[in-house]
Amino acid sequence: MGLRRGFKAEANRISARVREKLSLAANDPIKPAAICRLFDIDLIELSKLPVDAREFLQVDRSSFSAVTIPCAHRRAIVHNDAHHPFRQNSNICHELAHCFLGHEFAPPLTDQGERTRDSAQEEEAHFLGGVLLLPDEAAKLIALRGLKNKACDMFGVSDDMLKYRLRVSGALAIAGRLAAKRAIR
Repeated sequence: MGLRRGFKAEANRISARVREKLSLAANDPIKPAAICRLFDIDLIELSKLPVDAREFLQVDRSSFSAVTIPCAHRRAIVHNDAHHPFRQNSNICHELAHCFLGHEFAPPLTDQGERTRDSAQEEEAHFLGGVLLLPDEAAKLIALRGLKNKACDMFGVSDDMLKYRLRVSGALAIAGRLAAKRAIR
């Protein structure tokens, strides 16, 4: 589908403002729970809810990641704490992105039990969620300094998220061009 014109720059500005409010530099790791506290968003682990969530926590953990729920004048993010901590970070930042972008809440299922999904909003939330976790500046630093082996642990991101951010931020292309220039000299 493709992101709307100017969205990537907007996502980077949002990430920079969030980091500024948390007194973090662009290259500093960020804790999604700290973002939630800062913006007064309740963060709720699925396993702590008084419901039978065994299907999502044990049987088919991949069928539920996270959801944002409006609660009066606040919001809450319910996330699947059975996922790996790095995946949880991504899930939470994805939901935070929906909040920051002002996406309207839509129930996850229709009256017929079918899943609802706005592809454009999901693509925006995926992109901004990644930028929150690993801004362009950090991705470039990782690529230029050859820190890929340490980056997942440093930034609390999965290998898939790291590869995605290195690619879409242009960090790999920049590092490749610099390496090519060095080889020519």
